[in-house]
Amino acid sequence: MKTKVKKTTEKEFGGIFGTSALLILLPFIVLYLNIACSQDDCGLLNYTKLLSLDISQLIDCEAICIFIGWFFFQAFLHLLPTGTVVEGLPLNTGKKLKYRCNGFVSLLISIAAFGVLVYLKYPVEVVHDKFLQLAVASILFSFVLAVFVYIKSLSAPNWALAPSGNSGNVVYDFFMGHEMNPRIGSFDIKFFCELRPGLIGWVMLNVTFLYIDLSKNPEPNYGLYLSAAFQIWYVVDALWHEVRG
Repeated sequence: MKTKVKKTTEKEFGGIFGTSALLILLPFIVLYLNIACSQDDCGLLNYTKLLSLDISQLIDCEAICIFIGWFFFQAFLHLLPTGTVVEGLPLNTGKKLKYRCNGFVSLLISIAAFGVLVYLKYPVEVVHDKFLQLAVASILFSFVLAVFVYIKSLSAPNWALAPSGNSGNVVYDFFMGHEMNPRIGSFDIKFFCELRPGLIGWVMLNVTFLYIDLSKNPEPNYGLYLSAAFQIWYVVDALWHEVRG
């Protein structure tokens, strides 16, 4: 039996105003901190750096290609017949969706792929040199993907909608997610994006920075090592226990 999803009446994150503000502020804060702070100079009121930038310093074709390539590389790894297939919680219809949990395998393959790139002398330093442009590329790609998922949700049946994102307000539902489990075939977009492109990408950023530091700096940078170790451990723990999540 299909249960009708009721209209969302209790709103989170400050309602329509709060979610509208977050959609603008979160990307802005990420970019502003990366622009205002560098290894030599950092100040939250250093807004002159932001004003001096032009669009060519933010949008870079190579950075966009790297990010899109990374996203679809992770999608390819996610589709491989590895890991464990588990069932999710019952839907309104009583049906249980199946999920392939192979995030840890994807992480290991990603690290191995990085080693291959280094062996082939690919300039992995580009990730460090174009970190800001990669951040911009990820924000733009995420927005386009979110718009696609929202438009897709408009044709979804009522039972497939998210109870927390069915208010009838476009901005609020866009922020919260209108469809509960947006899928293309068996490919669950929300499940995939929760761990793989972002968290595995987080590990690979740390691996890249460690490689650059170890290959170029004769003096050990223990602060970098410790910070990277904690961040990598956080992601490894999440991926190792993905089935239990």
